[in-house]
Amino acid sequence: MSEAAAKKNADNTLINELNQTAGKLNKAARGALVRLSDSGQQILDELVKSGQRFKRESGNGDGWRTRLAGLLGLPTREEMHSLDKKLDRISRKVNKLAREQKA
Repeated sequence: MSEAAAKKNADNTLINELNQTAGKLNKAARGALVRLSDSGQQILDELVKSGQRFKRESGNGDGWRTRLAGLLGLPTREEMHSLDKKLDRISRKVNKLAREQKA
């Protein structure tokens, strides 16, 4: 075999190997994409289940809201209701005193 023919044969062998490697890489990339898609769906499903479980356990959500309000130092509904009653009483007394002063 001549030197030119040997070089051409070597080039063809290299091209074939490169094509085979490129094909394998393409298949590997597709396989990785499929696995990511499958595991991504699996993760999403797990997150949905966790969210549903949290919602079920926390009822209507008042439990965590109450805890958060307490941590922030916000008054409870009962405390607000009590303050509202006190404010009404004070307002009535102030109005009564204002009427008495006018008379």
